[in-house]
Amino acid sequence: MISPKRIVAIILSMLMLSLMACGSSDDDPVSTTTTTTFDSEDLFYATMRETTPVYDPISAEGEQEGLFGLLPEGLIEGESPAWGNEVLLYKVYFTLRDFRSPRDEGVVDRSNLYKLLYDAESVFTDGYEFAEALATPRTIASPFAGIDTSATVFTHAVNSIEESEDDEGADDEAAGDETTSLAYKVTGDVIEVLVSWKWSEEALPNKAERGIAYYVYDKTTQDITIDMVYSVDYDISSPESTYNLRCKASGNIADHSFNFNYIINDTKIIAKGVSQGDGNYVIFKYTTGLETKYLKVPVGEGEQFFKDVFEGIEPVPDEIDDPNGYLEWIDAQTFMDEDDLLTSTEQLNVGVEGIAGTINLDF
Repeated sequence: MISPKRIVAIILSMLMLSLMACGSSDDDPVSTTTTTTFDSEDLFYATMRETTPVYDPISAEGEQEGLFGLLPEGLIEGESPAWGNEVLLYKVYFTLRDFRSPRDEGVVDRSNLYKLLYDAESVFTDGYEFAEALATPRTIASPFAGIDTSATVFTHAVNSIEESEDDEGADDEAAGDETTSLAYKVTGDVIEVLVSWKWSEEALPNKAERGIAYYVYDKTTQDITIDMVYSVDYDISSPESTYNLRCKASGNIADHSFNFNYIINDTKIIAKGVSQGDGNYVIFKYTTGLETKYLKVPVGEGEQFFKDVFEGIEPVPDEIDDPNGYLEWIDAQTFMDEDDLLTSTEQLNVGVEGIAGTINLDF
């Protein structure tokens, strides 16, 4: 005989199941936020540091901030600059200078690959828990058409994650306007992420920073690719942006090989090599459009090597010894140009009703 308590429990269970069935249907699927978790060792900053070279600064104290600021103190316009952010070779070094938070906050800006990766990863890790499982996995185009995401069928996505008033760089615009949007897919050991963001500051209401990053990492093969675009608009009354950057990098964490193509305004860099291991090296090809130069950098060097080359202390041979044949690949590549940059909000979500001109995702 079934006890009265058992009968009550059965009835309650049936009622709960009935209520759940009434609350959803195939036509109106229940959206659920993600339960996926991500290890920081598998994300942008840590993985790329094992692929592209990381160059130690001579000193992390008192370094000039950024690349495109004022002339170094005491420098007369037209005078040959000392080692610093007016020197092309310094810009090459600075793109891959070591960045560590909080040590380098306020010293290294987002013209540095690792600072940009660190911040893009922070946007993703702060927001991915808000992503909802899509009723049907689907491709989602990057807001910036230059970044091709068609190879990924995303399973989770979210638009316009609202930030609290206490969040640094919180956007004061109305709820539902662009702030942070992201999509991702995890299949076995493969992580695929698309993240876009817009930052503004209460102290600088006419300034906006926008970025988009597409990241793919296979933990089995340890292959990694990233494609990022970043811009700063100092006058939001017009669609054009003043400071523009694009980075394409790919490589392998196990053997530390990499390919690198970078543009920051008119500074253009292509590089290939192996970033770790005795006897390995990297070759850079770089220009501002006036003259194209090459430099071979052995593994283990840092800012001092670049500075010595600039000052003539480290001799540069007329011909680069390249036993691994990196130059053939480098010379087969073309420098990126203005067409590869996000120079105007009019390039975002072109023709997409409701979100044209924004970093929101269309899904």
